[in-house]
Amino acid sequence: MPGASRRVHLQEALEYLEAAHEFQAAAEASAAAGRWRAAGLDAIHAAIAAADAVCVFEVGERSSSSSHDDASGLLARSGAPGAREKAEQLTAVLELKSQVAYESGLVKRSSAEVLLKRSRRLLDWAHELLKS
Repeated sequence: MPGASRRVHLQEALEYLEAAHEFQAAAEASAAAGRWRAAGLDAIHAAIAAADAVCVFEVGERSSSSSHDDASGLLARSGAPGAREKAEQLTAVLELKSQVAYESGLVKRSSAEVLLKRSRRLLDWAHELLKS
């Protein structure tokens, strides 16, 4: 059963894409400075914003559910080329959100680098879809 979503004007897709670019740039800057928690969190936000951009572009909605699974589900159902695979990548990113954001201890460089790689893939895909 689909989760909660809200209608969004099509022109906002580019705003979500721009936000994704900003978060990705911040993630990369934090990684370069060795701030792995900040890098991971910004990479997660970049992935979410990229997914929102695609969902708005393809179906005119974005997830408004508190469940991360619903955001991935909406992306998978968006009809965008490759959406199911990218929804799986988004799920993999979101599975680490609580660990990176809320758990004590240091965020490992390797974890942050995986998040950066996955968010970059989602962002590149979203950029290609929206700019074509």
